[in-house]
Amino acid sequence: MNQIYQQVHPRHHYVPVKYSKRMKKLFLNLALLLLASALFAQITVTNATFPSVGDSLKTATDFTPNGIVISSPGGPQIWDFTSLGVNAQQVTVFRAASEGAAFANFPNAELVTIGQAGAETYYNVSATSFENLGFSGTDPTGGLPVQTEFKFNPPVPERIAPLNFIDIHMPESSVNVAFSLADIPGGVLDSLGIPTNFVDSIRIKVTASRIELVDAYGTLAIPGGTYEVLREKRTEYTDTRIEIHLPPPINWFDVTNQAGAGAGFGKDTTISYLFISNTEKEIIATVTTDVGGTTPQQVTFKDNGVLSGTNDPVSAKQVVSVLPNPVGDVARFEFKNWEPGNYDLRIFDMQGKMVLENNLQLNGNQTEPIQCGPLPAGTYFYQIIHVDGKLVGTGRFIKQG
Repeated sequence: MNQIYQQVHPRHHYVPVKYSKRMKKLFLNLALLLLASALFAQITVTNATFPSVGDSLKTATDFTPNGIVISSPGGPQIWDFTSLGVNAQQVTVFRAASEGAAFANFPNAELVTIGQAGAETYYNVSATSFENLGFSGTDPTGGLPVQTEFKFNPPVPERIAPLNFIDIHMPESSVNVAFSLADIPGGVLDSLGIPTNFVDSIRIKVTASRIELVDAYGTLAIPGGTYEVLREKRTEYTDTRIEIHLPPPINWFDVTNQAGAGAGFGKDTTISYLFISNTEKEIIATVTTDVGGTTPQQVTFKDNGVLSGTNDPVSAKQVVSVLPNPVGDVARFEFKNWEPGNYDLRIFDMQGKMVLENNLQLNGNQTEPIQCGPLPAGTYFYQIIHVDGKLVGTGRFIKQG
């Protein structure tokens, strides 16, 4: 679960679901069907692939993958992902948990990763599981820009060992954390449409579950390498609720519907396919799909230092981000890999009214300061439009009061 903190990595939570006898029978029949197709030996993934202190795992991400096909279950199969390009690269360094600033609150942790702005994720390692204990930093659900600590109950297994073809796991977890109203930046709750009269605190509750089915095996080629892998299909269900605390007799009151799914709250389903090797500590590839589970939306893969399978340079894709977020009087729009040209930046409020428009001359990598002081506190959306009228970038940011 990578980014259960991006992405609670990639953003991965777990919603409790009840599995009926009929569903269990369906899984059993599917398992038997897959077993019947296993005419050749498959690998077994062991705990030797679990991260340990000092490991630096290198990954790259293609945000607009082409030529990636989600094949049917079974095996042996041959997957060719050598067409993947590089939008972003990341190195995840695993340190001793004691190096983390919040280690005292995660006493059972053995490992910690420290991300941007000091965000920390703590892990425990056993003979059979590499599990995520929790997170310390800005709310990883994306709902509130507040410093907090999320502790998963129970911990979330990121990897299981031994792992074999047709294995099925169904982990569940939850998070329940409250914030004082004084800890939440001004204007944030107003932007979400949440009333603050008589409110003294806010609570976020996340319940989630995941169905993990090792449904295929074979050989996977990515830029710079070819690996024997198991393919694990992960279907994740999340329900992120926000509640406000009111005087008795009401006490906690659910305002998720007022905040809306666009703010990161409500129910969600994520489907991804993990290609796991028995020799490498990185997941060889993680394909995140649409809700139908058939169309790849993005692929994160082991970074072998090769731009493409043919060793030809791939064009880096245009990326835009807003810093800081929430913004104050000035928002810094950071552009990377933009084609030279004339662009319009248009900013809209929650009602869809355009409240700001700027003409930008972009060329490669640059930062453009945008004056947002006159804008009221709230949530805003932006579009970037090329001079030819094509929409080439979108996003969202929060303006503080």
